[in-house]
Amino acid sequence: MKIRILSRILQLFALYLFFTSIYASLGKIITIQSGTKIFGKVVSSYQETDYSTRTGNKRYGTTHYILKPIIKYQLNGETYEIHGKIIGEVGNQYKIGQSVPLYLSEYQPDYAIIDSFYELWYEPLRNILISIGLFLVGTFFGKIFSKIKDKIANLFNPQTHFDQF
Repeated sequence: MKIRILSRILQLFALYLFFTSIYASLGKIITIQSGTKIFGKVVSSYQETDYSTRTGNKRYGTTHYILKPIIKYQLNGETYEIHGKIIGEVGNQYKIGQSVPLYLSEYQPDYAIIDSFYELWYEPLRNILISIGLFLVGTFFGKIFSKIKDKIANLFNPQTHFDQF
């Protein structure tokens, strides 16, 4: 019974993640279709830790950083600022002073999206794929759990394993 409840919780979380990703994607599609394409300028960037291979307080290991661009654009005499999302150890994709295409929301002038595949679609597609995987795990969780339980039981009771042959 507990496994069935856990399976349903995983499935519900997967559905929640799936539908919120669809909702976010629709918001971006509406911004692209009804918004205005403008250009902003990269004014600076900031460094953020992506991950570190250091363990504990040891001095060796490596830390990987990502640089996120800060882009400013003007509309009706007002200046707005957005922060880009960059994946991996990159940062040279946007140079300071570079002109960057943006999609500006029709109803919110302070909301803009950088016109690049990663900025527009990476996060929703990743979340949709994760939600599909979680839903499948939730669906087959009982079978997966029983197989793992049988394997563990065979480890501690090897005689049962030999009796099968």
